[in-house]
Amino acid sequence: MSRLFILIITLLCIETLGSSAVIAQTQPQRHENGVAYLMDQITERMSEEFNDIPVNVRRSAVYKINYSAMRFSPEEVDYIRGEVEYALRQYAGLTVLSPPELEPNDKMKIMGSDSTLQILNVRGRSLADVSPEFLTTITDKYGVQGLVELTVQRRFPEGLVLLIRMMNPNSREIVWTKSFVSNPKEPKEIVDKGRTSVVILGAGALKAESITQYDSSGVGTDSTINKTVLDLHLSYTFRQPLNKKNSAYVGFSAGAHILKSSDAEEFSMTLVKFGVNYYQAITAKNEDINDYRVMFVFGGEVMFPLGSKRKGELFVATPEIMFNLSNNLGLSLYGNVIFAGETLRQSNGDDLTFNKIGYGVRGVIRF
Repeated sequence: MSRLFILIITLLCIETLGSSAVIAQTQPQRHENGVAYLMDQITERMSEEFNDIPVNVRRSAVYKINYSAMRFSPEEVDYIRGEVEYALRQYAGLTVLSPPELEPNDKMKIMGSDSTLQILNVRGRSLADVSPEFLTTITDKYGVQGLVELTVQRRFPEGLVLLIRMMNPNSREIVWTKSFVSNPKEPKEIVDKGRTSVVILGAGALKAESITQYDSSGVGTDSTINKTVLDLHLSYTFRQPLNKKNSAYVGFSAGAHILKSSDAEEFSMTLVKFGVNYYQAITAKNEDINDYRVMFVFGGEVMFPLGSKRKGELFVATPEIMFNLSNNLGLSLYGNVIFAGETLRQSNGDDLTFNKIGYGVRGVIRF
């Protein structure tokens, strides 16, 4: 009795495993390389691609499926066909017919009469497709207005490639075609690098605050000046965007300042400068000028005088508001804050001291 019970349990287990194996074979796998998963990626895009099927096609049928038996199993091909037929119904509003005479199959067909015998390989095709006259008869019988041909391939890196062609059954003309890939190549995003070169022409004012003169014994005498010094300057900035929207930049600049003063000749000189600038947009981008109308600019600069015997450096912070007026032209208002080294030494040994605050206006040319 116990042996009979064990035998029954064993047979049940074998049957269950066999059924599971059959189910596993008939259901396409949903892993990333499985047909079901790849078709899901394609189906998501079909809704936008099926809206241009000719309006005179309302009844359709799949009559041919081109595929390699080495790459696809019959179950996988049936699954792909079912998904396409569903999409034609759902997204194109077509009536999809399945006449038995138009069923694609992978069998050998033998056709003949009393005098002839013909063996046909119609893998992926219907018998009607092999015989044009029979095809016309069947399409007329069922009122089919669009014959659908499917071509499926596996390619790397595209994954699953599906080509759908629709033919007029009477004229044999291809009236509609679309191709889909499960893993489309993402177009390379072209990053607008923005205007990377900026030339600035500026005019501003500095204050000559005082001058210290030394006698032969090294004793200095301070004299208050308080005269305005005209600051004419030219600089070039190369700036690089920090984000894809080009709303922030970092730039490196170099240029020269020519200081002119008729009331305090000692302060007339030429300064060379090097600096780092940060640009930040504070308004929305304007498409007419391909840039932002208003930007805040903050710069840090070091300036030193030209001349073999002149000494000293000015360390300057420069806050600025820039208004972009067109594609290439702009205007800015700036301030100078000397936070260190406001005193320069002349060739004769006198010390020149500037007021820490300056201001001015700049014209901006962007390339």
